[in-house]
Amino acid sequence: MQALTPGRRPQSWSYATLLVLLMLGQATSAIPSPLYSLYAEKWDYPPLLTTVIFAAYGAVAVVAILVSGALSDRYGRRPVLLVAVLLLLAGLAVFVLAAGPGYLVVARMLNGVGIGAIVVVGGAALLDVNPERAARSGTLTAIAFNVGIAVAALGTAALAQTGFHPLFLPYLADALIALVLLVLLLVMREPHPSAGAAPLGIPRPQVPEEIRGRFLFSVIGAGAAWAVLGVCFSLEPSIAAHAAHVDGPFFGGVVIAAVTLTAAATQVASARYPARTVALVGDTALAVLMLAGVGAFATGDATVIIATIALQGGAYGLAFGGSLRHLTAHIPAERRGAVMSMFYLLAYGALITPTLLVGIGATVWGDTTIFPVFSVLAAVLCLSAVVVERVLGRGDKRFGTASTSASTPTTEALDVSKVD
Repeated sequence: MQALTPGRRPQSWSYATLLVLLMLGQATSAIPSPLYSLYAEKWDYPPLLTTVIFAAYGAVAVVAILVSGALSDRYGRRPVLLVAVLLLLAGLAVFVLAAGPGYLVVARMLNGVGIGAIVVVGGAALLDVNPERAARSGTLTAIAFNVGIAVAALGTAALAQTGFHPLFLPYLADALIALVLLVLLLVMREPHPSAGAAPLGIPRPQVPEEIRGRFLFSVIGAGAAWAVLGVCFSLEPSIAAHAAHVDGPFFGGVVIAAVTLTAAATQVASARYPARTVALVGDTALAVLMLAGVGAFATGDATVIIATIALQGGAYGLAFGGSLRHLTAHIPAERRGAVMSMFYLLAYGALITPTLLVGIGATVWGDTTIFPVFSVLAAVLCLSAVVVERVLGRGDKRFGTASTSASTPTTEALDVSKVD
């Protein structure tokens, strides 16, 4: 792979800018979540439409994820990220001008394309800027996701509770930050050293043979975590408020913030431990806590519900953060865009499908009936990641570490063992 000359290397602030951009992308995805109840009340639509609006975002994000990695490998990270931020701004404008549910679908689709590209290309750019911190970049990416979501959800919910322009001010604040990042991207040097050399094409649904085992384990664990996150962002705030007999949108924002802040906290605390171990603990804990959540919601106690949701968030943070770190530490440099595309393609698929099914079930049978069913199925999916890891012989005996160690110097192999 071509190396960047000192004069063309990304500026020292590029890494922090990319992290903030990843945070902004997830914040943008979270802003509408506390507002769905206001939109539904304003235009009188059923729970299914809420999940359709949410799924529209995920569906187009999948398309963006599939193509943006290859586009950035061919044309560079900066051009793709610039277009992505412009799409975020366009989506925010449609939200502000919305005159019906159809506008929300269009706005979410515009944002979905932009966020999908930011997730993949921003993550690949982080590795380009500082490849020796690959594992740490995976941890920081997961933390940035969660902090962005928590700040956006809590801030938006607080505005909604007060009634102070909740359908305008959150989007305006997000747009102002996006404009600042747009300017920084314009002056940032291209971080991808091989831009222009890679052939253009949609990545095939495959990953390098030497990391297939760890990829399978990582994507199942991350997919299970994102399935839980999808329902948390769409229907769970209203389900939790109904179960706790609490009125107003602020409680829904607290639900989202409880999940994401505890997720960020566990990701920080677990960063020093081997990624595989962290992912296994997270998958197991999330399965147990999803089942415990059924009982917590049945109590009708707001404190018990929030405490259980917060614990679920901590487990989600371990499952997703550990899975992502387990994978990113071993992606071949020339395949970063394609592999990250596949990872997020499958993760977003896990985000969309359960959310739509829960929306259908909530519309037909009621949210209090369908939520326990979802919780049990989510627990099964989490445990399946643990089973896969065991079947593959701790993930790497067949695919990962053996292949890596054969071509890795001894000191580098020792560094790998510390993080994985």
